[in-house]
Amino acid sequence: MRTTLTLNDNLILILKKKALENNVPFKTMVNQTLQLGLEAMEKPVKYKQKYKTPTRSLHLGTGYDHDKLGQISEEIEDIALVNQNQ
Repeated sequence: MRTTLTLNDNLILILKKKALENNVPFKTMVNQTLQLGLEAMEKPVKYKQKYKTPTRSLHLGTGYDHDKLGQISEEIEDIALVNQNQ
């Protein structure tokens, strides 16, 4: 199929240079470059290293139940509200 494209001058120079280096016609170089670019866009991004979330200990004092942290948080909020209204 024939079509007309408007390419930046610097892009044309790079494509012509690559076509000469690979001993292929300019048209072939443009098609190959577009094909490779489209294939690269379809591939999922692979990260070199998986991100690992740093962890920290809560260092809860004695007498605190780890399973009741929500309750402790609510009690603290209630105390703050009472102190605010006084």
